[in-house]
Amino acid sequence: MPALRPRRFLPTVLMILAAFFVITQPHKAAMAVNAAVDAVQTITKALTTFSNGLG
Repeated sequence: MPALRPRRFLPTVLMILAAFFVITQPHKAAMAVNAAVDAVQTITKALTTFSNGLG
């Protein structure tokens, strides 16, 4: 039996848990994804504003 590689094991477990969450609670999953996208957009706007201020 091949040994489990930590680099592949952890992402696989996280993806299985995420899929289970999406299947069992789609409304909460959609809200979580929406919040994450909003956070990424806010960070992008902040970095853009900062870089524009540098000249």
